[in-house]
Amino acid sequence: MADPALMRIGLNIVSRTESSHIAERADVSTDLEKHKELIRQWIAFSNSGFPGKFDQFISAEYIGHLGAARMDRDELERLERQFSVAFPDAHHAIDDLIAEGDRVVLRTTARATHRGDFEGIAPTDRSVEFTGLVVYRIQNGRIAESWGEVDFLRLIRELRRP
Repeated sequence: MADPALMRIGLNIVSRTESSHIAERADVSTDLEKHKELIRQWIAFSNSGFPGKFDQFISAEYIGHLGAARMDRDELERLERQFSVAFPDAHHAIDDLIAEGDRVVLRTTARATHRGDFEGIAPTDRSVEFTGLVVYRIQNGRIAESWGEVDFLRLIRELRRP
């Protein structure tokens, strides 16, 4: 028959190990929620026309990938602000937001009115809709890298239709 004292020690070890796994899962869950909240705030910042600095959202070492193009933080800011001028009422709906590890995946549908020059196309005052899928890598509470696929072909077609 097993020694009751040894059995208690064994149960204590199992209990502590299980507790540490539960605590780790809680920490991971909390981090994932923080990552998702950062992206929700980034989209809200975008939907309000980027009023302010990108510092609270985007890492100074940011690397962006949009299709085959690669950009740094300054280029991201330039492009986002340029888009906001062309589509001042742009609204990006969050269709899906999924987090795993240091990544957050966003599936979005954007709706906007074309009121300024965009890619050589004069304002048309047309309402447009297009979709996007972006994977964000989060580091130290900021977006450090992103990979985006945006349906610009659909957007351009809507702007150029007769």
